[in-house]
Amino acid sequence: MTTGPDVAAQRGYEAVSDSAMPAPGLLNLQSRILELIDTAIIAVDLHGRIIFANPYASTLYGWESVDLLGRLASDMTPMALSPETEAEIAAAIARGGSWEGTFAVRRRDGSVITVRAIDSPLYDAHGEMVGIVSAGIDATREREAELLIKERTRAAAVSQFLADCGTALASSVDYEEALRALGRSCVPFMADLCMIDVADARSVRRVVAAHHLPEMQEVVDELERRYPPDPNGAHPAIEALRSGATALASEMSDAFLRSTTRDEHHYQIVKQLNFTSYVCVPLIARGRILGALTLVTCGTDRPFDGSGLDLAKDVAGRAALVLDNARMLSESSYVAQVLQASLLPPSLPAIPGIELAARYVAFGAGMEVGGDFYDVFSVGRSAWVFALGDVCGRGAEAAVVTGSIRHTLRSAALEIRQPGRLVSVANEVLLRADTDVRLFATLLCGILRPHARGARIALANAGHPPPILVRADGTVEMPRNDDIIIGVFENMTWTTRTLALNEDDLLIAYTDGITEARRDGEFFGPERLAAVVQAARDRSIEEIADRVIDAVRDFAGQEPSDDLALIALRARPR
Repeated sequence: MTTGPDVAAQRGYEAVSDSAMPAPGLLNLQSRILELIDTAIIAVDLHGRIIFANPYASTLYGWESVDLLGRLASDMTPMALSPETEAEIAAAIARGGSWEGTFAVRRRDGSVITVRAIDSPLYDAHGEMVGIVSAGIDATREREAELLIKERTRAAAVSQFLADCGTALASSVDYEEALRALGRSCVPFMADLCMIDVADARSVRRVVAAHHLPEMQEVVDELERRYPPDPNGAHPAIEALRSGATALASEMSDAFLRSTTRDEHHYQIVKQLNFTSYVCVPLIARGRILGALTLVTCGTDRPFDGSGLDLAKDVAGRAALVLDNARMLSESSYVAQVLQASLLPPSLPAIPGIELAARYVAFGAGMEVGGDFYDVFSVGRSAWVFALGDVCGRGAEAAVVTGSIRHTLRSAALEIRQPGRLVSVANEVLLRADTDVRLFATLLCGILRPHARGARIALANAGHPPPILVRADGTVEMPRNDDIIIGVFENMTWTTRTLALNEDDLLIAYTDGITEARRDGEFFGPERLAAVVQAARDRSIEEIADRVIDAVRDFAGQEPSDDLALIALRARPR
């Protein structure tokens, strides 16, 4: 129903008299099939009057059949076609062809629908055109379905994008690498360029600047090298860090670009990148502004208009959580490292005729205080106490108990010069510890007395791994002691045994994190440890200690599964 009154006549078509009707073509239109299909069939004469309408035409246009026949088609469709559309229809009909298009129709009840119609010429039995026939279908539901499909496709794409963002942020424990992976996910799905700036103390550091075109990445890299974020500048990211407000611009004017660049070269780089619009969202977590996410479109036909703002805020929120977690982990790590350091001697004493080294490697990059400890201290001019222990558990309670044992040994050694009795004192400390759970520990305690040809060591072992003694000729001994751990039973005594450390003999005391390091279910073990020390025995004591730690890491991976601690002693000629 696309032809208005006399449209056909105005285009030069010759009208036919009423006596010429009905034409054979019209008889064909009255086929029973046309009464059954869900397509509105309307025929108009050359004056634009309706001469035929099937039942579905009434349904589609909202007029009764008796009201349609004889009326001008333009009365039924008061929403006029544009002159351009009418010209297209007339040209197609004049050529004897058809016109297909979509237009709006206002029904009798005032509602508006979208109709897709095909208009074709109608001929009589002599081949003379007597009108136009139009076949129309309701395209409203079709458009709604298309919109629904588009919405669902977009929703699926957004869902996949957010899943990719989650994968990117979980791809590395290094927050900077995780944010770089996030930036690569954002382009080109959300923008052509993604930048993430992080507030570091009093400075601002750009950790991500990713462009989706490889050939433009070099320009972006130059921008970051020559013009890093200025904390006192006017860049949107700096404003977001100051105010915590989101900024969006669907157009970046030349004046804006001039105001946010520092000199002519800076301006020319930005122009080369063809910035057109941007959105900048602060990264906020726990009420703190940690950084800013900036997304920029570069000369594309999809400027930011607010439709993607919620998605940008979602991405910014995820990035903020990564930064916040990194900050908390850093703070926790710092506190743990400071506390752990307080449980270890600040330095090792110089012992005449003895080379001494010690190592401590915290599990989990030092995120939590462990129970391993060592200590070496003097108890007079000719005697030194060394102790190596492992308190079960981690965290504050283990730290408190570890500190108590270490300081108790130092205090008790002022009067007690027998290792077995020192272990008994440490046992009482554990039994009296005010903790929610009963803690126990292994402890190796020795008193070293150097002499002209080496040293004599009095040793007590409370369930600790036995030390490894490598003689000067390479022979390995493991002085065993099966006494019980401390912190379990009261009124216990521990045996003291004596061993001789001759010139160039090595003693390696260690915690079980070394020998119980695993690879595919296999332990590093004391035999492998002894072999490492044997192979390195001609090197300095510091190198030997390093070789042990390196060997454990090479065997089980760079990140140990437990704390590693050791003390290495070697007797040297005076």
